[in-house]
Amino acid sequence: MTPERLYRVVSAPLISEKATLVAESSNQVVFKVVLDANKAEIKKAVEKLFSVKVSQVRTMRVKGKRKLN
Repeated sequence: MTPERLYRVVSAPLISEKATLVAESSNQVVFKVVLDANKAEIKKAVEKLFSVKVSQVRTMRVKGKRKLN
């Protein structure tokens, strides 16, 4: 994995009420990532960028809300 890809995989930390509750209760962090990244790429990117040991990666796709016209 190239260094450019590392920075592209992890876009930003997700700050929301649910993410804050998860971080406080179970020592987990929530990130926004690119759609074409797999779990192995996400794990490598987080370990290299933040110098931590990742034990497990969970992913989910969230559909956006529809606008009323």
